[in-house]
Amino acid sequence: MRGKVLIALMVGIVVNFFALTAFAQEKEQKGQLWLVEDCAVNPCGVGEFEAVVKEFVALAVEHKYPYRWYGHSTDDFHYYFTFPVENLGAVDNIFEAWDELAEKMGKEQYQALHKRFDGVIESYKYFLLRSMPEMSYTPENPRLLPEERKFFHLNFFYLPYGKEKEFEEISKEWVALYKSKNISDGTWFYAGVIGTDNPIYILSRRTKNRADYYSQYAVIDGLLGEESTALWKKTRPLLKKIERQDGWFRPDLSYTPVKEE
Repeated sequence: MRGKVLIALMVGIVVNFFALTAFAQEKEQKGQLWLVEDCAVNPCGVGEFEAVVKEFVALAVEHKYPYRWYGHSTDDFHYYFTFPVENLGAVDNIFEAWDELAEKMGKEQYQALHKRFDGVIESYKYFLLRSMPEMSYTPENPRLLPEERKFFHLNFFYLPYGKEKEFEEISKEWVALYKSKNISDGTWFYAGVIGTDNPIYILSRRTKNRADYYSQYAVIDGLLGEESTALWKKTRPLLKKIERQDGWFRPDLSYTPVKEE
């Protein structure tokens, strides 16, 4: 949750190519836009990092920070804070509101909190993702309630340039296959917009815990059968690289603004 310079640079690069209004018009078709802050944390500093973030959450509540964020952590000691945004023009509003929060906290308190990140955060970056509902699968009768899905498994699909449309079309075939088998676990797809190694798509599967994910994955694999094998043969030639990561949703590191009556 750092200054506005990086985000201004990101927005400036994109505005050279696209009008903000075009992104706003595509929102309904393209899905929710997300600003993501990725913090790589020193394993020895995890406790201090989380303690500072929780203090920021408490201060956001106290001073009525207006924008929601969701906290996540992964096994490789990365922490991701995701902010839903309406369009690119709204991104800078998040940082302006953060500057206002710092003023309400007072310079000394704000700097003292950030000082505690020294030696704890090894690197950080911002990027933008967009939800891809047309590539995602929502079961009619989900096996788990939303609040039960605390664990997630991520697949990062890196594509050669120009293969996006083909990959998106094949993902719809996967959705159709899942529907035909009445799979009870959903899938969520996101596409890189800015700040990622594009073209990239991220597939998220969410379950109760690690054991539940891997046991259920075996069940799903059995249900999909040979049709899944055939579809993978069509999918793999479009992929340059696949990376995988496990992680957890962190409600203790998340923040929801309190609606005033």
